[in-house]
Amino acid sequence: MTERYFKRYRMEFDLRESSIPEGPLPEGFEWIPWDPALLEAHAITKAECFAGETDSILFPCLSHVSSCRRLMTDISSQSNFLPEATWLIQHPNQLADQPYCGTIQGMRRACRLGAVQNVGVTPEYRGLGLGTALVCQALRGYAEAGMHRVYLDVTASNLVAVTLYHKIGFRIRNTSYLAAAPQPIELS
Repeated sequence: MTERYFKRYRMEFDLRESSIPEGPLPEGFEWIPWDPALLEAHAITKAECFAGETDSILFPCLSHVSSCRRLMTDISSQSNFLPEATWLIQHPNQLADQPYCGTIQGMRRACRLGAVQNVGVTPEYRGLGLGTALVCQALRGYAEAGMHRVYLDVTASNLVAVTLYHKIGFRIRNTSYLAAAPQPIELS
């Protein structure tokens, strides 16, 4: 089996030089701030957001609820976890089994640098501006926490995300290539 390589961009937003766009939520949607009791909700939402996406190939920890639970436990237990930049979006469909449709987590890095983790919107709610709203809400949290710059990594082939981040004000700072583990071949 041959490894596949995926082009990735590191994009950065300078909180000192750029204003944070509004990025409002559509009517009926609500912001849910980080609470440790919501770890499972973040894990379920993350798994739904990344199911079948390229990033779940690159990062298998995004492909199942159990691995997303471990990831969220790891992220939220680190001393550099940033609750102010960690959010869920609750959708207005009260009859749905899963009340959340968007998730983002934030981390602190050295030198007043923030790191966006795992921006995700579930497929049925894409195209409503929720990704923009999530990133802008997280940027406000980074600013509140005293960060000067914020970065994220994105797969270059995810043109919707790259365009969204660019419109918000993120700029590509460098390019890298990440090898994905070979996928097993199923024999019938």
